[in-house]
Formats: sequence, C-alpha cells, structure tokens
Amino acid sequence: MSDEERILAVRVGNGANCSSVGSVVDTLFVSAAVGGALFAAFFAAMKREPVRVVGAPPRADAKTNETSDASAETSAEKDDAS
Repeated sequence: MSDEERILAVRVGNGANCSSVGSVVDTLFVSAAVGGALFAAFFAAMKREPVRVVGAPPRADAKTNETSDASAETSAEKDDAS
C-alpha cells in the first residue's frame, strides 16, 4: 500500500492537521498572554502613589523667599561645578 492510498483526508488552515488538543493549547497560550497584558495594564492604571512634598514650605516674608531662591541657585551652581 503506497503513502497516497493511506491518506484519508487533508485539512486546510492553521494547525489543521494537528490534534484538537494542539489547537486548544495554542488558543490558551494566546489568551493567557493577552489576559496577562490586560491585567497588568489595568492594575498599573489603578495604582495610587503617595503625595510627597519636596522643598521648604513657602514663607510669608517675600525677601526671605528671594534670599532662599538665590542661595538655592548658588548651591546648584556649586553642585554643577563639582
């Protein structure tokens, strides 16, 4: 009996000549990858971050603010020089 006589049917398509289990595994893999991406994106969007206040609170005296701004610029220049 030749090989051509033993072939009963040939199916066309993605994974057509595989078992149905092989097709299910491919579908589950793709579903898990998409589901994981959606899960991560959803919870990343829902994350809450604590509020941090950086720097000294503003003072009522305007001259003091100008002086502290000037000293901040001077210290920043020193940091850049080193």
